[in-house]
Amino acid sequence: MASYQAVAGVLSAIKDHLETQMSAGLAGSVANPKVRILGSQDLRGDPSGNELGLYLHRISVDPYGRNRYLRPSRPGETHQPELPVNLHLLIVGWSLSAAAETTLVAWAMQQIGSALDLDIAHLGLADAHWGEQDRVQVLPEEMSTEDLMRVWDSLPGDYRLSSPYLVKTLRLEPANPVSAGPALRSIVVPVETA
Repeated sequence: MASYQAVAGVLSAIKDHLETQMSAGLAGSVANPKVRILGSQDLRGDPSGNELGLYLHRISVDPYGRNRYLRPSRPGETHQPELPVNLHLLIVGWSLSAAAETTLVAWAMQQIGSALDLDIAHLGLADAHWGEQDRVQVLPEEMSTEDLMRVWDSLPGDYRLSSPYLVKTLRLEPANPVSAGPALRSIVVPVETA
């Protein structure tokens, strides 16, 4: 079960995975390629080199994982609700060169493929709450051209070549676990007589 820190941790894990593959995979194709996690303010400016951008544009509650409860870790504890979230991100060609933009996005799509699994080996350092059984998948996301344009229209910068991906499903633990107290047997309420 993950904490809120896993959201940033997932982005860092994807960045690390792509950076590890980048030196051998893009040798000679793009000069000095880098991977960068982009924020909304970064999209205002222009790229300074050949970068592959990861931009998280939305976090949503997973409709298929709602109303699931975690098993109690000890006998006598109550079931805890989990918060399953999906991360919607864009892989962005962040370069001044059209050829570099195309190469970076196509290369990243090939590296992620139809599904990239991230587990404790990738995320254990980013979030101490990440468990052995926790894992997420990075999948291509179905998004129409119109919806993609709406995302870019709401951002501060101009459109860049991009491809939508979905990180499915990040299970966040409850912030305030519910604790069970002793069973209530009776309540005595004094009543005044007039």
